[in-house]
Amino acid sequence: MKHRALLLSCLLVLCALLAACGPSNSVRLLAVTPDKTVLPSPSAATVTVVKFDDKRPDPSSIGLRRDKSYFTTTDDAREWAGRAAANALAAQGFQVAYAGTTAEAIKGKPDYMLTGSLRDITVTEDSISSFTTTVTVKYALANSQKTLLTETLSSSQTHTGLPSSGAVENCLRQTLAEIVKSMAIKVADRTGR
Repeated sequence: MKHRALLLSCLLVLCALLAACGPSNSVRLLAVTPDKTVLPSPSAATVTVVKFDDKRPDPSSIGLRRDKSYFTTTDDAREWAGRAAANALAAQGFQVAYAGTTAEAIKGKPDYMLTGSLRDITVTEDSISSFTTTVTVKYALANSQKTLLTETLSSSQTHTGLPSSGAVENCLRQTLAEIVKSMAIKVADRTGR
């Protein structure tokens, strides 16, 4: 009987420790860096990426936990997505600049301008050891005369394993990386790169 009580109390302590190791409600948006780096040629097309808009209803909330509390971030999601797009385009060999506004981008007279908006960033805690991340981005590529390409891209990933804040943050980074890589390839195809 004493052995059983000791085992039960050890299990309760272990469960409490695992719950404490779970993801925090505050999530950092980690920078997305390209898989490879490419030095653009002097004749490479110039693209200016404009800081993305955030069309989500509550920009500070990025998902719901099982206890009905929210995953939140204090990081600038617009900057996170825009910089990720710029890095992905640079990896395709473009000469890339980044601008805070469309007016700033136009002043630089780039060959192309990429604008975008965040439509969704969601982390859903499915269980104590599983969560799903979803990111949706709408972007437009234009030259000085017209819009060349408009598309909405979405990606979701599920992570199962030991719960931690780092796992949530890395999964969000990988989800956005998948989107911007696809975006950069489509931009390169559209511009004949």
